[in-house]
Amino acid sequence: MSVFHLKYRPIKFSDLDLTDVASSLKKYLAGKDVPQSFLFSGPKGAGKTSAARILARAVNCTDLQNGEPCGKCENCKEIIKGGAMDIIEMDGASNRGIEDVRSLKDKAYLLPSKLSKKVFIIDEVHMLTKDAFNALLKLIEEPPKHTIFILCTTDSEKIPETVLSRLVRVDFRKGGKSELMSSLQKIIEGEGIEIAKEAIDFIVEKSDGSFRNLQRNFNELYLQLGKKLKTDEVFKFYLDKSGSYSEENFDKDLDEGNIKLILEKLEKMANDGIDFSSFRLKLMNFFQKKILAFYGIGDNKNIGLNLEESEFLINLLVKASKQEKEVEIDQLPLELAVVEFVGQKRNNVDQKNKKEIEIVKEKPIIVETMAVEEKVVEAEEPVIVNQDCTIGVEAVEEKWGNLLMAIKPFNHSVEAFLRASRPKSIKGKTLLLEVFYPFHKDRLEEAKNRKIVEECMTKVFGIDLCFECILGKSKKEPLVIKNDTPMQNVSDQLMENKNDKAGGGDIYDVAKEIFG
Repeated sequence: MSVFHLKYRPIKFSDLDLTDVASSLKKYLAGKDVPQSFLFSGPKGAGKTSAARILARAVNCTDLQNGEPCGKCENCKEIIKGGAMDIIEMDGASNRGIEDVRSLKDKAYLLPSKLSKKVFIIDEVHMLTKDAFNALLKLIEEPPKHTIFILCTTDSEKIPETVLSRLVRVDFRKGGKSELMSSLQKIIEGEGIEIAKEAIDFIVEKSDGSFRNLQRNFNELYLQLGKKLKTDEVFKFYLDKSGSYSEENFDKDLDEGNIKLILEKLEKMANDGIDFSSFRLKLMNFFQKKILAFYGIGDNKNIGLNLEESEFLINLLVKASKQEKEVEIDQLPLELAVVEFVGQKRNNVDQKNKKEIEIVKEKPIIVETMAVEEKVVEAEEPVIVNQDCTIGVEAVEEKWGNLLMAIKPFNHSVEAFLRASRPKSIKGKTLLLEVFYPFHKDRLEEAKNRKIVEECMTKVFGIDLCFECILGKSKKEPLVIKNDTPMQNVSDQLMENKNDKAGGGDIYDVAKEIFG
């Protein structure tokens, strides 16, 4: 049976999926003196161990070609077969004590049995105890000339600074989309597998940037479905693997505040043995992309939670990631995040949207209101302060904070978009508004949002203004907002027509149009 992550493991630097790492290692080999102590730091599945084994062959190859081990000399063949006595691999997680390091130290001072260099590869080195690190420090400070040490870690912050300062550090990272696609394509071509591009893109997206995860998951797909992988079968495979709870459904359930359903699903996932750390990471990636989409970067996922709610949830997920190390109930940190989020969401509805709820409950008679509106428009001129006066952009900037406060009770998203924009100039009765993201421009120019902004500008600036959006070439410093009118006064002014039995008022009509 083929095991893809072993069968397609790199055997040369040029085979490494991270080309920047391969280039760095070849440069070190090209130097006059090859460093004797390396630190390979980076996430799981990035290729650290594979790179360490290639480096072990390169320093022992008798016919190095352009920095690459030849793969044909006796030393290369012996190392590739895994039978080289002078290549010692040690797992720092299970051999973490001082006695283990002392044993390694005894081996280091013995001359190589056959190769020119003795290479020690210590995986998960950050798991060593303090005493073990002290013993290792003495060894890497003055290593025997015939030794090379390659320490691998996923958490370099746990390595003492005294040890770090004596290591040549090589940073590994998660794979980019093109690098992951290239890695997967090698297997597809090597195994003669038929698969649609849509399915390939989906598999790459679900790999979380890990080459090993990518290869192992694809291996499972191949073993279950054979050489012809249909797109719908690939989707179902990942749906089953994630416990049948997708990020999109999690987003939808949170938006609806269905806390009982969410907790039931999380408990079922726990019973099914789902890895909650991986699931939480998938959620973080999903909502991070969603936040970017609100600013016009990537695909627009303007469904489910809004921008402010997505940011709050990301912070809760970060908090959950820290709690995962402190609790023994795997699902508990995520469940606590869900409970806190839904509680805050309900509180926001009670505190911030009280006016909108009141408008919805009143349900005015639309026909009568429209009839009165027509009479008011035909019979009366709107009362506008300084109707015939001009207003400068400086005056607009002075009261910009008041405008934001006036708009927020009706639509906090519109208020957020305006807060990220700048008044640029005024031409006639048109305010030119500089925005910096196409998404902001599109949302502000929607009919219902435009009406809210222009009605509020009339009340706050005392003059009948409209606005047009233009895209700025580069982001500027945020506008310093000055508020010279208390929030309550602005809110009272905006809502004063709500109780007008004769007509209902312009702002009330805007709210009625939005909220029904």
